[in-house]
Amino acid sequence: MRAVNGYLENGRFTPLEAVSLPKRVQAVLVYNDATADEDREERVAWLKRLHDAAEDAAGGEMPEFPRAQ
Repeated sequence: MRAVNGYLENGRFTPLEAVSLPKRVQAVLVYNDATADEDREERVAWLKRLHDAAEDAAGGEMPEFPRAQ
């Protein structure tokens, strides 16, 4: 028995890592109760925080760093 982590969307399974899946095999589907929309909202909120932080830092002065050899 193997477990493969990925996404199921529109009846198609996409693994998160490169794996070799058999053409036909008996399987058991176990899925996370969080919907894609909930995950998307979390990602959008995180990206907004990242964007805001980048905007805040955009006008700042960069300190001088010593050159590496």
